[in-house]
Amino acid sequence: MEPTDYSRFLSHWVEKFDPERSWLLGSGAKPPLETEIQASWQNLVTSNTPEFDREARRLRNRMQAGLIYRLLVGSDSFADTVRVTTQLAQSALNATLQHHRIILDQAFGEPSNPAFSILGMGKLGGRELNLSSDIDIFCVFAEDGETAGPRVRDHGEYFTRLTQQVTKSLETQTADGIVARVDQRLRPWGSAGQLAIPLIACGDYYEVHGREWERFALLKARPVAGDLGLGSELLQTLKPFIYRKYLDFGVFESIRDLKSKIESEVRRNGRETNLKVGRGGIREIEFIVQSLQLLRGGQIPKLQVSGFLNALQALVDETILSQEDGRQLRDDYLWLRHVEHVIQAENDQQTQELPSDCGQLATILGFETASHFERHRRVVTDRVHEAFAAFMHVEPPIQKSCIEVRDEVRQRLDSFTDDPVCERLEPIARNRLITLVNQLAPELSFYPVVVTDRMLRFIGTCIRRTVYLSLLSENPATRERMLDILNRSSWVTERLIEMPALLDELLMLDVSDAVLSREMIGQELNMRLLRVDPDDPEHLTEVMVQFARGLAFRVAVFEIRAEIPLMQVSDQLTWIAEAVVSEVLRYAYSEMATKHGQPVRIGDNREDALGLSILGYGKLGGLEMSYESDLDLVFVHGIDPDQLTDGAMPVEGGLFVNRVVRRVIALLETNTRFGRLYDIDTRLRPSGRSGLMVVGIDALKKYLDESAWTWELQAFVRARPVAGDALLGNKLEMLRTEILRQPRMLDRLLRNVVDMREKMHSHFDAGVNKTGFDLKHDRGGIVDIEFMVQYQVLAHAEAHPELAAYTDNIRQLDGLSQSGCISIRDADVLKRSYVRYRALIHEAILAGRKGRVSVDMIESERCQVEAIWAHWMSN
Repeated sequence: MEPTDYSRFLSHWVEKFDPERSWLLGSGAKPPLETEIQASWQNLVTSNTPEFDREARRLRNRMQAGLIYRLLVGSDSFADTVRVTTQLAQSALNATLQHHRIILDQAFGEPSNPAFSILGMGKLGGRELNLSSDIDIFCVFAEDGETAGPRVRDHGEYFTRLTQQVTKSLETQTADGIVARVDQRLRPWGSAGQLAIPLIACGDYYEVHGREWERFALLKARPVAGDLGLGSELLQTLKPFIYRKYLDFGVFESIRDLKSKIESEVRRNGRETNLKVGRGGIREIEFIVQSLQLLRGGQIPKLQVSGFLNALQALVDETILSQEDGRQLRDDYLWLRHVEHVIQAENDQQTQELPSDCGQLATILGFETASHFERHRRVVTDRVHEAFAAFMHVEPPIQKSCIEVRDEVRQRLDSFTDDPVCERLEPIARNRLITLVNQLAPELSFYPVVVTDRMLRFIGTCIRRTVYLSLLSENPATRERMLDILNRSSWVTERLIEMPALLDELLMLDVSDAVLSREMIGQELNMRLLRVDPDDPEHLTEVMVQFARGLAFRVAVFEIRAEIPLMQVSDQLTWIAEAVVSEVLRYAYSEMATKHGQPVRIGDNREDALGLSILGYGKLGGLEMSYESDLDLVFVHGIDPDQLTDGAMPVEGGLFVNRVVRRVIALLETNTRFGRLYDIDTRLRPSGRSGLMVVGIDALKKYLDESAWTWELQAFVRARPVAGDALLGNKLEMLRTEILRQPRMLDRLLRNVVDMREKMHSHFDAGVNKTGFDLKHDRGGIVDIEFMVQYQVLAHAEAHPELAAYTDNIRQLDGLSQSGCISIRDADVLKRSYVRYRALIHEAILAGRKGRVSVDMIESERCQVEAIWAHWMSN
C-alpha cells in the first residue's frame, strides 16, 4: 500500500503542495538535522504576526508530511520519529516565544529581570513526542518586578500575556491548520493557576501543596524554550520532591489510584482497545518504569532521566529489572508506539483508538489480515498487562488470623480509631487507617502493651499523611522491623514522633551502607544546603536538624540491631557533628563577611582562609559522641583584632570574630520544629566563663604555657580541630603536641589529678548504693578511666611523643601499652571496661533510662578499674 493511499493528511498535502513529489522524494525523504529544523523556524521570527502564524503552520505541515511519509515507508526508526517530532515542537516554541517577546518589549519595555522559561512536560520533556501529540508545558519567570516602559506592566501581567500570545499562535485553528495543541493543565494549581508563575511561588507550591501524581508529571520535565538555565534551576530545587531520598512505597498506592481512575474512564467510554490507556497499553509499561524511577531514583541518580527508553535502560543497568524483562518491555513499548504513530498518521490526529475496521492499518503494518494483527496485538497487551499486574503485586499481609488479639491491645486500638480526630478523617484516609490498625492488632499482641502505645503515638502524628499509613500497610516487613525497634528503644520512638519522615530509614537498613565516611557525610550535607536560600537561616537550620537527626536515627537502628560496633557508632555520630559545625561556621562567617567585609589575618594572605578554627573537646574531640552528647567547643582565631575589616560597614577584627562565634552558637542552639542541633558548652575556653568567647592562637598558647590548671591540660589531651581554617587547625595540632610534651613534676601532676577527681566525686555524690551503679561518675567508672589515661599521657608524652598522636581513650591506651608506660594487661582491662561502660550507656539512652545499672552487671569491671586506680594513682 502506498503511503498516500493510507494517510489522508499526506495525500491532501502532496496534492496541494508537492504534486510532483519532488520534495517528498528528495529533501523530505530523509530526517532533518536539529540545526536544519531550528534554522527553518528562526527564519520566521521577525515576520509580522499574520505572516508568522501562516508560515509557521505551513512549515509544520511540510515537516509533518515528511515524518508521515518516512514512517509509512519504514525509512525512519522510532528514534528518528520522536526526535524530529520533539525538535519540531521545541523549535516552534522557541521561535514563537522570540517573536512575541519582540512585540511585547516594544509595547511595555523589557522586564527588569527578563528570565523566562518554558518547561516541557510529558512526552515533550522526555524527547519522545507522538507523531501528532499535544505539547504539555508550564511557564515560569525569575521574579516579580516591572517592565521598563513605555507602558509599565508588572512581571506577572507581562509574562502571562506572553504565555497567552505564544499559546494562541501555536494552537489557533486557521485554514492552514495548527502548529500544536498546547496543554497547560499540569502547571501548579492546574487550570486555576496563573499561566506564568514566579520561580519562588512555584517552589513553594510543590513544597506545600504538591501531590503524588505531580511527582509523576515532573519525572519527564525539562526546560525546552526561553531561559533554559532558569528552568534547570527550578527542576534542581524540585528534585527532593520528585525523588525521595529513601524508598518510597507510597508510589504504589498512587499508581493504583491513577490506574483505577483510568480503567473506570476506559470502561465508561468504551475505550478497551485504546493503545495508550486500555488494558496492556502504553500507560501500563510507562507506569512500571516511572514507578521504579520514583521508588529508587533518590538513591540512584542514574535513574533521574526524563526519557522512557533511557530510564528503562538505567533500570536494567542497575539490575533493578532483569535483562530479559527490560528487553521485552522495550520491544512491546516500541511496537505499541509504532502502531500508535501509524494510527495518528492517517488523519494527523492525536488518537490512540484502534479504528473500527483495522484492515488498512493491518496492511500498512505488514500483517496479512486484520485478524492476524488483532491476535498479535492481544499477545502484546496480555504480556504487558501480566507484567504490570506482577509489578503491582503487593506483599500480602502476614497471616496471623489464628493469633488471638490481646484485650488491652484491642481496647487501645478501638479507642484510637473511635477518637473524633480519626472519625473526621476523609474516607480514603480513614479506610487506610482502619486497614493498618486491623493489620497491627495481631502483630502488636506479640509485644508488651507499651509498644501499642508507642505505635499509636506515632500514627497520631502522621494520621493525615496517608503515605506513611500506606507504607506501613503495604509492607509487613517494615511493620515488623518498626515494632521490633519500638519495643527496644523509647529514644527511637521519640525521634520518629518528632520526624515521621524517618520511617523511610527503616526501609534502607542495608548494613553494607551503615558506615559513611566523614567526607561522604559532609558532601551529603553540603548538597542538601545547596538547595536552601542563603537568606533564610531558619530554613537552613531546619534542614541541618533534619539531616543530623536522620543520620543519628539510622545509626541508632543499626546499633539496636547489633549490626555495627560501638566504636563505629561513635565515629558516625562524631562525624555528623563535625559536618554540621563546619557548615554552620562557614555560613556564619559568610554572613558576617557579606555585611562587614573580610578581616585582616595574621601572617596568612590566602583568599579562602577563614582565620578561625574550632577545637572540639570531650566526647567530640575524643571521637566518642553519643546520642545526647553536647558539644564542648573552644573558638580560636588568627585575626588581627585591632584592624578593621574591608567591607562597606567595617568593624574591628576582634568584634568580627566575636560576632561570628556568637552566630555559630545561636544557630547550633536554635530550636526548630524538629528540635535543635546541639547544646553547646564553651566553658573549657581559657579562663572559663569569665574569658573571651574566642581567643587568639598566641593567647591560647600563652595561657596553656603559664596559667592553665591541671584539669584544663587534662581536657586538652582530648582536644582536636574539628572545623574551620585548615592551616590554623594544623597550628593548633602542633600546639597540642607541644603542650602535651612539656616536662612536668609528676608528684604535683598526680596530686592535682587525684584532687580534681575527688572534687568531682563529691559534687556528683556518686557511690555504689541501692539505686545502682552510675556508669560515668561512680568509682571504678568512666571518669576514673579517663582521668587515669589523661594522667599517663601528660606524665609520659615528653619521653614518648607518639602519645600525643590521638585524642580517643582507646588509641591512647594502645599507645601507652606499646610504649611500655603501662602493662598490656592493664591496658586491656581498661579498654574492655571502657567499651563495656559506654555500650551500657548507649543502651540506657536508647531505652530511655538514666546511666545506672545493677552493680552485678559490671562488678568485675568495676573492681578491676578500682584496683588499677589504687595502683597508679596512690600518692
